[in-house]
Amino acid sequence: MVRVMKEKKVLLPALLAVVALGWIVGWATSSGKSELALVAFALTAIFINFYFSYLEKKGFILEDERTLRINEIASRRTLQITSIGLAVAMLLLSGKTSDPKMEGAFLTAGLVLAVMLTLHLLLMCYYGRRM
Repeated sequence: MVRVMKEKKVLLPALLAVVALGWIVGWATSSGKSELALVAFALTAIFINFYFSYLEKKGFILEDERTLRINEIASRRTLQITSIGLAVAMLLLSGKTSDPKMEGAFLTAGLVLAVMLTLHLLLMCYYGRRM
C-alpha cells in the first residue's frame, strides 16, 4: 500500500504540469494569444518527456510489456477506425463538391487521410528496418 502511494506521488509533477497547461491554453486562447498556447504545449510536452525519463532512470516502472502491447493494439484500432471514418466521409462528401462549403470539407478529409496513410507507410518502413 505504501509503495502504491509513493508511485502515485511521483506522478504529481506531471499532473500539475498538465493542469497548468490547461489553464495557460485556456487563458491564451481567450486572450487571442494562440502562439503562447502553442509554446506552453511544447514546453509541457518536453518537461513531461524529461520527467518520465528521469523516473525510469530512478527505477520506476511506468510501462511494462503488457501495457506496451495494449497500447500498440489500441493505436492500431484507432488508426483503422479513423481511416475508415475519413474514407466514409469522403464518399459522402464526394457528391456534394459543387457546394463551396462541402468542397473544403472534402479536400480537408482527403488531405488528412492521405497524410495519415502516408505517414503510416513511412513509419512501417522505418520500424521494419530498425527492428
